[in-house]
Amino acid sequence: MNLAEYLSEMSRLSYLTPTQFDEEFIPDDGYINKTFIQADNAEGYIIEFQETIVLAFRGTQPSQLKDVTADLKFWRIDAETNGEKVHSGFWKEAFSLFPAVLKNTADSDHKNFIITGHSLGGAMAVVMAGFLLRIGYNVSDLYTFGQPRVGNQQFCRRIERDCNWQRFVNNNDIVPRVPLKMGGVFYDGGNLNYINCYGQIRQLSWWQSVKDSFRGRWFAWKKKQWFDSFYDHAIWLYRDLIIEAKK
Repeated sequence: MNLAEYLSEMSRLSYLTPTQFDEEFIPDDGYINKTFIQADNAEGYIIEFQETIVLAFRGTQPSQLKDVTADLKFWRIDAETNGEKVHSGFWKEAFSLFPAVLKNTADSDHKNFIITGHSLGGAMAVVMAGFLLRIGYNVSDLYTFGQPRVGNQQFCRRIERDCNWQRFVNNNDIVPRVPLKMGGVFYDGGNLNYINCYGQIRQLSWWQSVKDSFRGRWFAWKKKQWFDSFYDHAIWLYRDLIIEAKK
């Protein structure tokens, strides 16, 4: 299992309760401990290994009003005084878990950190990577799935410079296309891994992605999947497509 496969599965598991997580989680070599963290409706898991710590953040739960509110806050706040700006709702969600992350990794801050998440969890993963890199933690990899845009170019460029940020987008998934990039307010960031309508991971030109979008909608309509943009956002689908793309 490669890193993208493993982290897409960790992003899926982050939606589960601790009891459900324990039932489905298969410990890998070097596994030491798992900690569930929660604050102000934000949730995630810390999975500790001998040399690595994985942070997996839970994505949007439509039944939770605070999650929906976080997604709808399109204004920005200053993350630092150097021109970096971050989506207000995502910043607050990630910041609410920041103390719990620090507390539960205080004796392991020398380890390598890998951060992941889907949807809102992906946005939180990006902001958390920014926090930890700023205070000197070693964040080697940041993998997000169906992640909305998080901040401006200055913020994203710093994270791209300091860690391996891989961003996965499945065909017509609507979430990575918001908030809008009007006026350069928001920037995509990371290395795009686009999953086309055939389930292949590609780096496409703008025109190729437009054509693939139409093909994806056509394929979905033939299968009577009328809400393709929402169906394509499912974390289990990301995981399955990434696993199948390897074969």
